[in-house]
This record gives sequence, C-alpha cells and structure tokens, in this order.
Amino acid sequence: MPSNIWGKVLFTGRILLGIVLLVLVLNLVSFSNVIKTFAQARFEYVFFAVLLLGTNVGIQIAKWHYFLRLADATVTLKQAATSLLFGITLGSFTPGQVGELGGRALRHTGAFSAQIIGFTLIDKLQMFLVMGMGGIVSFVFLFSPPLWEQVSISVGGSLIFLILFFRPVLLKQIVEKIPFRIIKHEWTEDFLQTLSKFHSKDLLYSFVITVAFYAVIWLQLFLLLNAFSPTDAGQAFLGYAAMMFSKALLPISFGDLGIREASSVYFFSRIGIPETTALNAAFLLFIINMIIPAFIGLFFLPKLKISRGQS
Repeated sequence: MPSNIWGKVLFTGRILLGIVLLVLVLNLVSFSNVIKTFAQARFEYVFFAVLLLGTNVGIQIAKWHYFLRLADATVTLKQAATSLLFGITLGSFTPGQVGELGGRALRHTGAFSAQIIGFTLIDKLQMFLVMGMGGIVSFVFLFSPPLWEQVSISVGGSLIFLILFFRPVLLKQIVEKIPFRIIKHEWTEDFLQTLSKFHSKDLLYSFVITVAFYAVIWLQLFLLLNAFSPTDAGQAFLGYAAMMFSKALLPISFGDLGIREASSVYFFSRIGIPETTALNAAFLLFIINMIIPAFIGLFFLPKLKISRGQS
C-alpha cells in the first residue's frame, strides 16, 4: 500500500477509534444523566478552572522560552509563545500531540529547526516521566496490593522515573542500544544531540516547572470534579494521576479523544466518584486545555506563513 494512502487510513482510523471509544463510554454512562448533571453544575468552579488556563499556558511558555534560549540566547518570549501556541494547535489534531514537533519548528529552518524538534521531544519526555511518577503511585493505591508492595512499587517506580529525568545520559545509552528500526529516525538524532545541552541546573528548573504544570492541571480537574459533585483533593489526585499516565501510555487517538474519557470514568469510579462527574470533568478539561489554546494558536498561522516566505 502506498505510503500516502496508508497515512490517510491511519488518520481516518484514529479519528474513528476516538469516536468509537467515546460512544462506548456514553453507552456505559447514561447520556441523560450526563446532561442532567451538567445542567446542575456549579459553574463558578468551571470559571476558576478556565482562569487557571492562563497559568497553565504561562508555565508552558516559560519552560519553552528557557529551552530555546539554551540554543539561542536571542530568542524572545513572544517568539517562544508563538512557537508553543501554534504547536499546540497542530498537536491537538494528532495522536499523542505529535503534531507539536512540526508546529513548534515551523517558522525555523536548518539546524535550529532540528534543535526545536529535539527540545520538543525532551519537553514531552519530561512530562511523561513526571506523569509516570504520579501514575505509579495512583495505580498502587487504586488496585490496593499488600502494603509492602505498595511501598516498594511506589518508591521504586518513582525513583526510576526520577533518575531518568535527572540522568539524561542514561536515556541516551538506552535509546542507542534499542535495535528497532523505528528508533533510527532523524528525530531520534535531534533528541540525542539536544540532550547534551542540559546541565544540572537546567534539569532542576525543568523538573520544578514541569511539576508545577502537572499540579495546575490537577487543580483544574479538582475544580471541575467539584463542579458536579463533592470530591476531596486525594480522590482527585488518584484518579487524575492514573488517567494522565494511562492517556500518555496509549496515544492512539486524535487529541486523546475517548482514551481520556474512558480512563477517567474507569479510575474515578474505583474510588466512588460518579461516572457522570468523571466524564463531564474530563471532557471540560479537554475543552479548556486543548481546544481553547488550539483555537488561539490559529491566529499565529498567517504570521508563520509570512515569516517563512520572507526567509
């Protein structure tokens, strides 16, 4: 099958998969109850969750600006914001938000463009490692193995993710030893070369700001859950951490459509949160943190095209 046809098949298949997953979730959760619960929501909580979008995006821009300045000290905050927001726009239509690789690098060419791809991969990997630490802990508590297993798995798993975050040389050694052909992509070379730019202070800054970003999303979900039914902070974290890690492990649909909603309903139901609450909160989180920034990023599209034409 020609590659262009195969690409269209995958594109269509991922959209259909997301829709099918979403339909299955809606079949498991009474649609009428979803609408009823939404109509009775406390929208002041939703309002504050929307306000936190500014903090959410601001943290991402600050981190991305820091990354770009490791390669070019002349990069401005405005340039970093433009790159990030348009990357979010393209990423929102791709599984695992892989479209951000091209979106963030679109207005640059040559070696700097390759570095941007490398920085984007590192940014995504760091977020995955932080989600992994939270995910391991939440899985342990949600599935309740014996106490000694809870402690050993939580501490051991989190420690592995933490070591990989602060010892990128280990990541480089692991990637270089993987025999699979897919690993030999040029993006991998960009990633490995960019890793060398990170020193201890850069990694510490990255860790703090990535955890802050992770915490803001948790706070948004906590507010959204309470918009529909009372939920304490511990419950919100357990379901959130498990949902985010599961979503990261399964980037198989566009915009994570269906995966996010299904995992939210499943994990929150294990700790007594109503299914309608979990579904509504997850869907609103998607609207706030994905759709709104993606729409904003569209305003940078003409500027990007002009910039490329002038260059």
